[in-house]
Amino acid sequence: MNLRHTPQPARARDDEGHAPAPHIAVDRARSTGPDAALKIRARDVNVFYGEKQALFDVALDVPEKAVTALIGPSGCGKSTFLRCINRMNDTIPGATVRGRIEIDGEDVNDKGIDPVVLRARVGMVFQKPNPFPKTIFENVAYGPRIHGIASSKSELEGIVETSLKRAGLWNEVADRLHQPGTGLSGGQQQRLVIARAIAVSPEVILMDEPCSALDPIATAKIEELMDDLRSQYCIVIVTHSMAQAARVSQKTAFFHLGKLVEAGPTGDIFTNPRDSRTQDYITGRFG
Repeated sequence: MNLRHTPQPARARDDEGHAPAPHIAVDRARSTGPDAALKIRARDVNVFYGEKQALFDVALDVPEKAVTALIGPSGCGKSTFLRCINRMNDTIPGATVRGRIEIDGEDVNDKGIDPVVLRARVGMVFQKPNPFPKTIFENVAYGPRIHGIASSKSELEGIVETSLKRAGLWNEVADRLHQPGTGLSGGQQQRLVIARAIAVSPEVILMDEPCSALDPIATAKIEELMDDLRSQYCIVIVTHSMAQAARVSQKTAFFHLGKLVEAGPTGDIFTNPRDSRTQDYITGRFG
C-alpha cells in the first residue's frame, strides 16, 4: 500500500478454574492461525488526550483478508486504537499518538504520509449510519469522483453498481439511485455507507460498532456482508457483543483499561483464554 503522495499456545483454564462461556458458539475452523499474512502491525502504541493516557504500549498484529474484533468494556481504548489506524485521532484537539502502526510495512504516522490518501485506503464505518445528504448514487460516487478514480461517466456508474452489489444493496436500490440516501432504512443506510467506503477500493475497512443502532435483521445482514467482504479486505471491528465477535471474527483482541490484555484466534479467546480478566469479561463477570 502506497500511502504517500505520488503479525504461545493457549494455556489451560485460569487458576480459578473458570469455564468458557457456554452460550457463545465459535467456529474454530474459521480462526486464523499464526501463519496468516499480516496487514497491520502495531507496536508500542500510546495515546494521550491532553494529559490523560488512553492507550498504554499496545502491540497487535492484524491479519489480512480476515475480520479482527476488538472487544472490552466501554472506555477501554478499543475505538481509540481503531482511530489510530487511519489517523482519525488527528482530528481531535489535544490528542497525541506515539508508537508505530504499519500497514504493509509502512508507518501511517510517518510525516510523508498523506492522511487524505490514508483514509481513502483505510475506510471507516461508524456506529451510526452517516450517509451524505445526497442521492444514493452520489453517496457512492463521491469518493471515486474526488479521488479521480473514474475517468468517464460510464466507469463511475460501473463503480457505483459494483460497490452497491458488494454491499448487498443493489437489488434493493437499483430503481431509486437518484433518491436521497437518507430515505433508506437504518440497515440500508449502513450498507450504503459500506458501499461508499469500498467504492475507492480500500485495503482495510474499520468498523466502530456498526450494528449497535440496528435491529436484529439488519444486524444479520451486516454480519453476512462482513463475512463476504473478508475474502477481499482486512476488516477490524469494534463490538460490545460477544456473540457478534464470535460469529464474524477470525481474530479477537481484548482491551481493558487502555491495555491490550491478550489477542489470538477467536476460538482460543472464547474457549481457552490465557488471562483471567478475559475469562471474566466474556462470561459477564464484569464489563
